[in-house]
Amino acid sequence: MASKQGPKSRKLSSDLQSSISSHSNAKKYSARQNVESSLEVQSSLESSVSVDTERSKENVTVTVRFRPLSQKEIRQGEEIAWYADGETIVRSEYNQTVAYAYDRVFGPTTTTHHVYDVAAQDVVTGAMEGINGTIFAYGVTSSGKTHTMHGDQRSPGIIPLAVKDAFSVIQETPSREFLLRVSYLEIYNEVVNDLLNPVGQNLRIREDLQGTYVEGIKEEVVLSPAHALSLIAAGEGRDISLVF
Repeated sequence: MASKQGPKSRKLSSDLQSSISSHSNAKKYSARQNVESSLEVQSSLESSVSVDTERSKENVTVTVRFRPLSQKEIRQGEEIAWYADGETIVRSEYNQTVAYAYDRVFGPTTTTHHVYDVAAQDVVTGAMEGINGTIFAYGVTSSGKTHTMHGDQRSPGIIPLAVKDAFSVIQETPSREFLLRVSYLEIYNEVVNDLLNPVGQNLRIREDLQGTYVEGIKEEVVLSPAHALSLIAAGEGRDISLVF
């Protein structure tokens, strides 16, 4: 969400994320895990997440996550223009009559793990049961998409938490066979590029009886969380939008 500037229209520095797969150049992170059907985790403000089991029948749900002001923004005198009013309402700081309702809203102090537990874990669980699920983040530059989706060692993001849970289900269900595959792509200036295969550029999106797929994209079978995350890390190094 754009910042408001100047004394008459103060700056918005609490960029919203519609939670829970990208930089502002329409980049999307995705980690696709096929479990007799596929789990796609795309990092690209945040949409398409199941919030709880009662709402799991909904095809699309939208979650908003606020980030706090950065130290730079505080020094520049920027101010918060929107805030979380309860668990489902986003309200204007300047006009209390302006508000928007979402499936779930998280304030700036909310941990990524809590966001995952509430808004993403059901999608992962469903994927492990054979139901296609997609989680992606959408927002402007510096809104916190990478922090939410990838995180760091102290605060893992949605993708590593999803990978961990997927392999936990496998360990807890020895009577079933699972096949997990990871692909990693970006959409940059409306062009689909394979981040796991340097020659996989300008790929085509197709549809068949099983659904939508990217023609020619590389898919690797993964046998451990570390293996899956290493592929994602490798893909990050080929991210075209980070070059320019």
